[in-house]
Amino acid sequence: MAKKNGHDKAIVSGRARVPAVWVIAALLAVQTLALGLKAWDERQTADISSLAILQRTAVATSERLSGQANLLASNLSASRPSALDPSRFDGVDLLMPLSTASNAQPGSRERMAADAVLRGEADGHSFTITPFGDVALSATIASGTRWIAIGPASEWLPYAGTDYAFAFVGEATLTGGNPRLADVQLSNQQLRAPAIISSQAHPRAGVACTPIANASLSICALMPSPVFGERDAIRLLIYALLWLAPALAIIGLYRILRSQTAKVSSALDTERRANHVFDLVMQGAQAGFWSSYLNSCTADISEQFAALVGAERAGEIHADAFMELVLEDDRATVRTAFDRAKEIGVVNVAFRTKASGGATWLEIVGRQIEDVSDKGFHCAGIVTDITARRQADDRLRTAERRLRNALEGYDGPFAIWDARKRLLYWNGAYARAFRLQTALRPGMSHDTVVLARNPSVRGETPSETEPNTSLVQLVSGRWIKMVDRTTPEGGLISVGIDVTDREESNLTLTRQSQKLKRLIADLERSEGQAAELSRKYAEEKEKAERAAHSKSAFLANMSHELRTPLNAINGFSEILTTELYGPLGDGRYKEYANDILRSGQHLLDMINDILDMAKIEAGKMTINRHLIDPVDPVDAALRMIGRKAADANIKLVFDAEDDLPLISADHRAIRQMMLNLVSNAIKFTNAGGRIAVTIRKRAPYIRFAVTDTGIGIPEKDLPRLAQPFEQVNGNSDRNYEGTGLGLALTKSFAEMHGGKLSIASQNGKGTTVAFYLPIDDKPVKPAPTLDPGIELSPAE
Repeated sequence: MAKKNGHDKAIVSGRARVPAVWVIAALLAVQTLALGLKAWDERQTADISSLAILQRTAVATSERLSGQANLLASNLSASRPSALDPSRFDGVDLLMPLSTASNAQPGSRERMAADAVLRGEADGHSFTITPFGDVALSATIASGTRWIAIGPASEWLPYAGTDYAFAFVGEATLTGGNPRLADVQLSNQQLRAPAIISSQAHPRAGVACTPIANASLSICALMPSPVFGERDAIRLLIYALLWLAPALAIIGLYRILRSQTAKVSSALDTERRANHVFDLVMQGAQAGFWSSYLNSCTADISEQFAALVGAERAGEIHADAFMELVLEDDRATVRTAFDRAKEIGVVNVAFRTKASGGATWLEIVGRQIEDVSDKGFHCAGIVTDITARRQADDRLRTAERRLRNALEGYDGPFAIWDARKRLLYWNGAYARAFRLQTALRPGMSHDTVVLARNPSVRGETPSETEPNTSLVQLVSGRWIKMVDRTTPEGGLISVGIDVTDREESNLTLTRQSQKLKRLIADLERSEGQAAELSRKYAEEKEKAERAAHSKSAFLANMSHELRTPLNAINGFSEILTTELYGPLGDGRYKEYANDILRSGQHLLDMINDILDMAKIEAGKMTINRHLIDPVDPVDAALRMIGRKAADANIKLVFDAEDDLPLISADHRAIRQMMLNLVSNAIKFTNAGGRIAVTIRKRAPYIRFAVTDTGIGIPEKDLPRLAQPFEQVNGNSDRNYEGTGLGLALTKSFAEMHGGKLSIASQNGKGTTVAFYLPIDDKPVKPAPTLDPGIELSPAE
């Protein structure tokens, strides 16, 4: 009977326990499912975030490569053939004319590069990659010849350590930066949007691709994304803790009377796991923890702290042992910072470690914490790796130093003023020219500097044709042409050019002309001395011609000498404008760099015009005549300048007569002449106006005409146009920039073809400028179409 009762109790007890067990199991299952779904959602979110970061990395790399390619093309375009040395250009180990590369042996590195460039140019690209594994870029050098630059793709691809890899994708896929991803194959689908891919090299990796501007290839950034990595382990551990806490609570409630000891043990275990999670977080942040009673000269350091400074182990470390781990040059700084911490309660010091040979920068940050012990001053904090931040600061300082060196290398006066006309910067040439080496100070007003330089100035004459320009004669005998340009923020940039030789030549010409006039007057007064005066007239004329030739030679030499510093100014200001090595900080620096770049490019355009005019006057300018359709070069010119007319709100109309005959002419010269005329028409036509470009057959010529509805030209000024450096200012309140060489160059090119130039205008109603080129009835063998990317000097 007793056994039966006991058996019944066991059954009842068992029945009572079964529902509780199932409830506990159900709760734990629901919690496990919820945490699993949350972990999966966080993994997906992390993948999306990683791909977004990877996409931004690809875009930033694309912009840097595009800027590097544009800078290389600009440097090549400004170089002469004799100065084309591959060692002067980063990422280039081979330079040659495009025609030479195109004629190389099929399958060779040069031939493959030339073929890839020509295919890219068909799509409007000048920057491409070859199946040989090279990066190829084409550009037109100063002599007008098309050249190609070839370099290994590995020199262009950035190296990003073991976390990233970069790949060019074009005719071939080239991967660099991470050997573990070297065999990743990218499909067209993967180039459209960031995605997670898999390969034999890595079971799981992220990839993001973006096209490179003006290039027939894309740059792809790849980053390994392990199936189960360290972050997944941390996440799993955190969710395990989140699961374990309520589970222990439920089980603890269920067994509260029997498991008091087990609960305490579980709490201690939870604390240890939390400490472990804290250590993992500090390790992921590349930071370590430290705590010290400074009076005891010892400190407790974490494992990550020990790893960062190169200590053998974590735990207690003496101050002397720690100082042995600091680079010798930084020990005094660290010791001073900790000594001052006893007074101010805060420590913040950066130093380099001896273990890394000074390559790694660390920063210790800490502050006093409340402590009731009698051990003295208690301070705690963290140490972090700041190497990347210091490197970014160094790159910014390097860029600023290079720009400053470029401006100091310019041999003319140069100064920058802020919006309140206070002096911000000046080069050594400015101080030397005006003898202000000891007087100039940052913040001086513009008027004060002008007064201070008066003792060294003999005379100053404002230019009648160029605004904000004056000719300054120094007491030393030098002549300086000073140009002041206003920035969009209201600041001022002052640039000076030494024109001493030009002014002395003008004075010589003036004296020779006066002397010649006196000789002619004497000849008219005395017929008996006719022979002698005739001889002297011939001699003086020859001297005047030599002086004029000297002037042309001086202009050419001066222009060549000015282009070298201008290339440096334009190049480095373009680097600052595109922020190639990182942000400049204050946005005004970027705007100042834009102003410098625009002024330098404008000055370079004027120099190119002067060089072309000097070549024509010296008889060294030649044209390359071929049988061409007269519509082709005009159409090319209008496509190039169409955007400028649209920006000025001017309607541009083109009308060519049907069945025009082919003419023997230079394609580039006609395009340049049309660019000159249309550019002038846009300059002198107000918004809402109209410019008509027409081509008509007027035997024995083809007539190319540009008619505008602009301000027109007074009849008295027509005879002096088409002469070098001659301009007409039809409106005193309008600024017409330029050298006055556009019509002169157009007239010279027309006459070199055997043609002529005509100008008709009504003041206030508009102007028609036309040039006539002869029709050659003799059959001429057609030549291959010239490269449309090759241009003559820009028109003014």
